[in-house]
Amino acid sequence: MNMLELLNGHASVRKFTDKPILAADELVIVETAQRSPTSSNLQTYSIVSIRNEDTKKQLAELCGNQSHIAASALFLVFCADLHRLERIARSKQYKFNGDSTEMFIVSTVDTALVAGRALITAQSLGLGGVMVGAIRNHPDKIAGLLSLPDYVYPVMGMSLGYPAAPARTRSRLPLDAIYHRELYSDARFDKAVSEYDAKIDELGHWKGREVQPDLYPEFEGVYSWSEHSARRLANDSATALRPFMLDFLQKRGFLRR
Repeated sequence: MNMLELLNGHASVRKFTDKPILAADELVIVETAQRSPTSSNLQTYSIVSIRNEDTKKQLAELCGNQSHIAASALFLVFCADLHRLERIARSKQYKFNGDSTEMFIVSTVDTALVAGRALITAQSLGLGGVMVGAIRNHPDKIAGLLSLPDYVYPVMGMSLGYPAAPARTRSRLPLDAIYHRELYSDARFDKAVSEYDAKIDELGHWKGREVQPDLYPEFEGVYSWSEHSARRLANDSATALRPFMLDFLQKRGFLRR
């Protein structure tokens, strides 16, 4: 399989075999991820590797009882990390501006780039995986469980293992919805979304996975991608919005100005 086939064949995997991941392959994943682009070569991220069964079970519970976390051969937590730089600045007696919004963005983007490359690398080794945003459901507890210091926060997790069955690649929006030449334009947006809604309905991606169906008892239309997405953004539950994140981040040193 060439690189384009690998990239375009991406699919999330949540069911794994019992086959373990070799320590050497784990090292390949981390070392390759480390070669990701990073702003000013600051490398503002850290990766916490979890193999301990009890820890994975605790993480699964904290992430909304996602069983694939406990079942994974390896669980990785990708953290935005300004702690190293804070220590370096302090040791050299320099002012540290890690509490700025810009440095929050820099560290979060760095971390996301590393996580994406880690997953691609794992897939190239025959592994499968899925990103876990629910690592932010209980950030205080996660930080305590993993002994994360100030200026470090968990951005996402990743369950990895050998796929128990072939994963289904999901379609994406037409390019007309996301690709703009020279200037941003909504001119082709409605048509592109309408086409995508029809495709998603045909494939049945969201059947049985409706967002808060009890709140929309009179809905009789097609539960399309746009309907799902609109409901997702209308969902103001604590699980969806995680309103505690700003306070959590500021307590850890981020986003203070």
